[in-house]
Amino acid sequence: MVLKRIVDELLKEKGRSMTWLAQEMGKTFDGLKLSLTRGSIKYNDIITLSKVLKMPPATFFQSPVIPYDTKITESLVGDQKAEYADLKSNLKNCKEMLTALKDQIKDKDKIISLLSK
Repeated sequence: MVLKRIVDELLKEKGRSMTWLAQEMGKTFDGLKLSLTRGSIKYNDIITLSKVLKMPPATFFQSPVIPYDTKITESLVGDQKAEYADLKSNLKNCKEMLTALKDQIKDKDKIISLLSK
């Protein structure tokens, strides 16, 4: 997430969009965004990123050292709880949609059986 924030700031300074960056790097928008968000970007992509943005690769790794602190740890856990709450909400919505679709199938089967008599 830190890497994405750094790239977003650089793009904002240069007046460019993430779509532009993805095109210049020969990547899909979603693929680039996902690799920046997860911090799973490849070495070659970092080199390409630095060339496209005309910045040294070290720019993407400049972040303050965070000392170990229980407050920070609690904050990280809190962020994860919010993320899981969103996932739970999405799961609930999917289950409701599944139930509705199953009911529709049952209704259609009943209609077919009535029409075939």
